[in-house]
Amino acid sequence: MAFGLRILARIAALLLAAAFGFFGYFKTVASRAVLEQHHAWTTALPDLLGRAVGLSELLAAALLLIFGAILLDRGRVAAGVALYAIGNQVCAALVHIARGESAALPQNAVLAGLALLIILAARTRRAKP
Repeated sequence: MAFGLRILARIAALLLAAAFGFFGYFKTVASRAVLEQHHAWTTALPDLLGRAVGLSELLAAALLLIFGAILLDRGRVAAGVALYAIGNQVCAALVHIARGESAALPQNAVLAGLALLIILAARTRRAKP
């Protein structure tokens, strides 16, 4: 059971890293007009803060790749990044709700679910002697 959970956690880390890498890069380098066209939630923030969110998502993607997919013995780091991912998705969902963009909420839920799987795997690993 624990082995299967670790495999699922690695897959979840890869998927979450891919999503955060894509979204982070997009929020960091795309023009504000392009971000608005694609309903990026960070357009509700001042530009500099929105770019900072993008950079933090890129960092999260890198950490998920390293500590979530490659070095699973560092479960605490992966769990910490996954906790950040959940917070990020909660913020994104709240902004989407406020802007009437309920179609984006399933994506937020899926990404938060992947992060929860990573946290569960890290907790299960720590519970074993």
